[in-house]
Amino acid sequence: MKWWILMILVPLTSGISIGYEDDWHFRESPEDLILNAFYLPYESTATLADRFDLILPPMVGDDETGMLITELPLDLKMKLGRTLAIPQDIPYLAFRSEHALAVRELSQVFLEARHLYELFRTAILIRDHVNRSIYLAALYHAFYERKDLNPGDLPPLETLLPDRFVPADVINKAKKLAKSAILHKERVKTEISVHWHINETGIGTRSPEHRVAYWREDMHLNNMHWHWHLSNPYNIEPGKRDRRGELFYYMHHNLVARYNMERLSVNLRPVVPFEDWHLSLLDGYFPHITTGNGYDWADRQDNTFFKDVREIPLNQSSHVSQLEMWRTHLYHAIDVGYMVNENGSYVRLTDNPKIGEAFGINLLGESVEAGASVNPFLYGNLHNLGHDLISQSHDPAKRHHTQMGVMGAVETAVRDPAFFRWHKFIDNLFLRYKMTQPSYTARQLAGVMEIEEVIVMEEGWKGQTPDLLHTFFTNSTFDSSRGIDFQRKRNDDITVLIKADVLDHLEFNYRIRIRNPTSEIKLSKLRIFLAPKFNEDGERLNFASLLHYWTEMDVFETDEIMPGTEHIYRHSNQSSILSNYRARGVNTAFAYSACSWPRNLQLPRGTPDGMIFHLFVMASDVDDSSETHATRRRGTPGSFCGRPDGKYPDKWPMGFPLDRKSSHETIEAFVAEHPNMMLKDIVIKHVSDRDSIGSQPHEERSDCLLFTC
Repeated sequence: MKWWILMILVPLTSGISIGYEDDWHFRESPEDLILNAFYLPYESTATLADRFDLILPPMVGDDETGMLITELPLDLKMKLGRTLAIPQDIPYLAFRSEHALAVRELSQVFLEARHLYELFRTAILIRDHVNRSIYLAALYHAFYERKDLNPGDLPPLETLLPDRFVPADVINKAKKLAKSAILHKERVKTEISVHWHINETGIGTRSPEHRVAYWREDMHLNNMHWHWHLSNPYNIEPGKRDRRGELFYYMHHNLVARYNMERLSVNLRPVVPFEDWHLSLLDGYFPHITTGNGYDWADRQDNTFFKDVREIPLNQSSHVSQLEMWRTHLYHAIDVGYMVNENGSYVRLTDNPKIGEAFGINLLGESVEAGASVNPFLYGNLHNLGHDLISQSHDPAKRHHTQMGVMGAVETAVRDPAFFRWHKFIDNLFLRYKMTQPSYTARQLAGVMEIEEVIVMEEGWKGQTPDLLHTFFTNSTFDSSRGIDFQRKRNDDITVLIKADVLDHLEFNYRIRIRNPTSEIKLSKLRIFLAPKFNEDGERLNFASLLHYWTEMDVFETDEIMPGTEHIYRHSNQSSILSNYRARGVNTAFAYSACSWPRNLQLPRGTPDGMIFHLFVMASDVDDSSETHATRRRGTPGSFCGRPDGKYPDKWPMGFPLDRKSSHETIEAFVAEHPNMMLKDIVIKHVSDRDSIGSQPHEERSDCLLFTC
């Protein structure tokens, strides 16, 4: 039973008609209104309207909760069957198909809105009736897909769901300080800040895994992982994301490789893949986070076993034997060089495809993550079910009615050490496939350009040492007031800032001297990769071992290069793995994309004495007949995220040319045969604070073209 009440927050004399019809008018711009629909996700729509002075349609009282809620029109109810079935008080569990389908269903409703005012109206009417995390995911997705919205306007996820990133004790402290400030404030506006110390990297901690907790729990990294899976969902319409399966492989490969470099920086061995599922997960995880509606993420003790999860009804249970069967089928496909389609035909696995064939790595990636798989029954749901089983391993028989662990949600999974053990297994599966591919030929590796010199220079200080970079911890601050309602009444003006310790570095640039030996003007694509020079025992890594570590730093197309020698200047902030940070006024998808790599983690930590890394640079020829150069040059963060509005901006396999085996034993021997490549050592040193790095800022660099001075 429902009772009606009219919710009016502005005088009706303004001529505003309140209702679901097209004459529901607004004072604000549609873009500003839609941003309001993101805020205070744990509060009712009535509270949201009160805090932000929004106009609402007539509200009804819900007898079950005693709250005022919007009345959901019948036509919307009919479109939201799956979405309405998801309980409202749980997180968005993206690895579960019913949750992923609900996001897809709700996103479609938002995309069908004829204009932005209709989108806002639809979002407000739906908000009280669906799972709020799924609601946010679908609304974010609408920003990526709609041409009339700019992703650069999206609020960062940590400002809306700070409880997914910040421990509960810090959130509780912020609430207490906010309450006290409001009660005793002397100014009209009140601002408080709370510091979240996450630099738990001391060698003496009881759990060695705490040394890299700052990296796993970095809010920007977890934000990136959430956005990547939201932007590249495994259940997206086939073909809508070019090379989506390969993107799944490549982004996660870089994620694991960078984590292992971080581990080497703090004297930890590389992560051990979790591939024997009859042994326990050695490392437990206690997340210390609680959602704003009281959902407690479950803890996992050390030495927890991977077990079948028994659901009610039993036909919804999950079994480790399923994973073992799917793994066997995938290994067989890799080893014989083909997959079996649903109709029984063979699909060749090759990264040298003929016209009309797909990249084998893309087919494999789609099957591992259960996306557009060639045969879902045969190859299953390996990646997603693994996440789900680990997230429930603390209570697989459901005896204690506990909640899911953080591995069950994309915005929290990276926090858990088990994430990297699971994904190292997944990455090894892809590497097994890569080892079946022939080495690149001399012709494939050749290039017209000759690289004569590469120098890496830090910016902002006098007397920099070439090829020496520094990292340090600093504060990253965000406003949590639009995610948590700290107000006691409508007129309270309170801002609550949360300051977190994050790894960061000084900006730097690449200075590359390149020679065009021809008599023609040429374009070139430069590929820059990074890997450690030595392993955990101080031994030099050979070519095969480095395949586990190479991570992309930048891939970009140069301006026109005249005959003779040119100097190319490339700033670290222009990297292909980063986004154009909050680019305003750019009405293209991914102009700002939080699914790109976090800027503060662009460099691995390094060591206090200086850690030596290989920097690999290659100049590839550019095919003039391929996609437009402007698309590939002008700041599209396509390397990890892909492009929703076109083809992936590179014809070569992702990671080329460092993704396959070679007849050479060392990377030095590999590079020595190719004038279009260069390998050099750079040193990354970790210091206590930024002020200890240099003395005074140097003169501003000279103005350059986009890539060349």
